[in-house]
Amino acid sequence: MKIVLVFDSSIDIPIGYEFPIPHYILPLKVYVQDSEFKDKIEITDEQFYSQALSGKKVGTALPNPSETAQLLTKLSKEYDHVYIVTISSKLSGTWNMIRLTLEQLNLKNTTLIDSKSGSVKSFYVVYRLLKDILAKKQITEQTGQQYVEESLLLFTVTTLDYLQRGGRIGKAKALLGKILGIKPILSTNDEGEVLSLGSARSIKQVIDQMVRKAKEFLKFEDYIIIGGYGVQHMKQYLDELLSHFPKEKILGISRIGPGVSAHVGPEVFGLVIGKA
Repeated sequence: MKIVLVFDSSIDIPIGYEFPIPHYILPLKVYVQDSEFKDKIEITDEQFYSQALSGKKVGTALPNPSETAQLLTKLSKEYDHVYIVTISSKLSGTWNMIRLTLEQLNLKNTTLIDSKSGSVKSFYVVYRLLKDILAKKQITEQTGQQYVEESLLLFTVTTLDYLQRGGRIGKAKALLGKILGIKPILSTNDEGEVLSLGSARSIKQVIDQMVRKAKEFLKFEDYIIIGGYGVQHMKQYLDELLSHFPKEKILGISRIGPGVSAHVGPEVFGLVIGKA
């Protein structure tokens, strides 16, 4: 059976990861001031971080609908089944745009999975999906929900400004965080919405809390961790976070690209921990 995987560019792949089956990426549109780029194709992570940190207005939009329809039609004809994974439908209209496209084109040999998250947790969903595909297990949209519930995303940012601009948190909370120097501990829930799990005054306290919450979540011995960070100077904090876990449990490390950092900021790091 010929199978192909499609996912959008908000899903951040660990450096050096090799896909066991054919895959295609739907690039989000990334905006810097009045300029438009295809995410990770026409603008690199470092170029985006630099522009964002210089104070330029940044944002994202859905993948090109026409190009998406053309690709999915082509793949539906060439493969026996097409699996599609997207960023959370609560954070982006990408999932709904693809759902409508599949319905309008009447593409039956497809399965659309809402990752209920973004970046490294969305890649965790992709990773679990690939394992089940290779094991020839039956996969449905509900299978994706199982992956979501068996994993936990934890991340932090140095400023709440980006989340406030995107409407993820209120202006008053962002201002209070800036005044008090509070650093949040953030996650996504099983419905795919951003939520706060706590806060701290220092990066060290944030890391300590993240380690504790990750270990409290573990319900299984066989687990994996995927780390992620944005701009380069956040790598040191990610390394410190990951040092609290066995090296053999770490599947890889991703750069948190423009598709996500446009909404959380370039100064971000965190991990997803979940059943292997």
